[in-house]
Amino acid sequence: MKVKQELRVRHEVQAIIFDDSEDVNKVLLLKKTDFSAKKFRWRLLKGGVHDGETETEALEREILEETGLRNVKILEKVHWYEFVFKNVKHVVSSYFVRADSKEQIKLQKSEVAGCIWTTREEALQLLYWNNEKEPMKQLK
Repeated sequence: MKVKQELRVRHEVQAIIFDDSEDVNKVLLLKKTDFSAKKFRWRLLKGGVHDGETETEALEREILEETGLRNVKILEKVHWYEFVFKNVKHVVSSYFVRADSKEQIKLQKSEVAGCIWTTREEALQLLYWNNEKEPMKQLK
């Protein structure tokens, strides 16, 4: 008889970071390593929620750690999804975050290889994972 192994659950937050201060909305994408495919992919910012943190606290911390952006405003939770990878169930909440695209970005080199501010339409083309495209589609 097989014993079903309980999955560990990891709560994560994801940010659709945008700047709508000019005529065209700009969206921030990060270039991160996809270790399973052994190549870089354009991604939304995403990270884990630590014990004792709220989702918005985790999001502010992750944004600061990965991009150095301080002038951000978390607007609303717009999507969530879950997936299982290596016996871990990932539960991800996606938020719209307004930022200033003129603020200097200081990338966390250990996790992020590059970044671009781009249009929503181009971001939808560049993003690889459908779970990242879905909340992006809600940005008008």
